[in-house]
Amino acid sequence: MFHYAHAYATSATALARADIGTIHSDAPIRFLFSHAIELYLKAYLLLNGVTIEELRSRALGHNLKMLTGRAVKLGLDVPKVHRQSMEVANEAILDRYIETGARTVLLPEGLSEICSNLHEQIGPAVYLAAGLSRKPEPYHSI
Repeated sequence: MFHYAHAYATSATALARADIGTIHSDAPIRFLFSHAIELYLKAYLLLNGVTIEELRSRALGHNLKMLTGRAVKLGLDVPKVHRQSMEVANEAILDRYIETGARTVLLPEGLSEICSNLHEQIGPAVYLAAGLSRKPEPYHSI
């Protein structure tokens, strides 16, 4: 789960750095970052005894607010500003479809910062639990 999160975050970073020059090019970037955040949180929860069945439940599922709350209760240090941003990122599914009207979205840089924070905290714990002495690959934010 941790490596999938890293793959999504790194892909979002690469896409954010590319100047593709299209309208709404930030929507897929936001979606990739939001999915990476979900996967990082799930990796942490799995590491701390939450089962796959619980992660698939309606209560947790794709709900970043609930996943974050559970991770914080289990000891993950998520700054308040990141928790607030994750609540906005919880609407990432809207980036997959055409939606009309105004809504609040996060800049890719802010989402990248959240991924960086999660990567730095969760990666070493995952590797330690797996008995690996090497460090996880670094995450390079935007």
